[in-house]
Amino acid sequence: MIEESVELAMEESVTSLLDQLQFLSEQTMERLEEMDEEEFEQFSELRQQLTERLLFIRSDVTDQDRERIQYILKFDEPILHRMQVLKDEAGHWMEQQGKIKVQKGAYQQAYAVNSMFFDHRK
Repeated sequence: MIEESVELAMEESVTSLLDQLQFLSEQTMERLEEMDEEEFEQFSELRQQLTERLLFIRSDVTDQDRERIQYILKFDEPILHRMQVLKDEAGHWMEQQGKIKVQKGAYQQAYAVNSMFFDHRK
């Protein structure tokens, strides 16, 4: 689990937070194709927490730190692309389930006891 892999530092320094962000991003890139939606959600939540903590000490950010931030941000595009692919797959699956439900519903209607049902196939 991603959350277990990244230890939150007690000492709030820009370097320690960037170390954690970099490790988290690199680990995600290594496992990009095998991660599921839940793991991406954990990744997003943890990254958000680290980013918010970094904002509190942004006055301590150096030019070298800015370069590291740019390096970390390069991982965003492939990660976001993979998340979009999973989102599209989930949407397609839900659409298919809706079609199946409609098709089944036509044959599972409650009818009166003495009624007749004719299925006209074309």
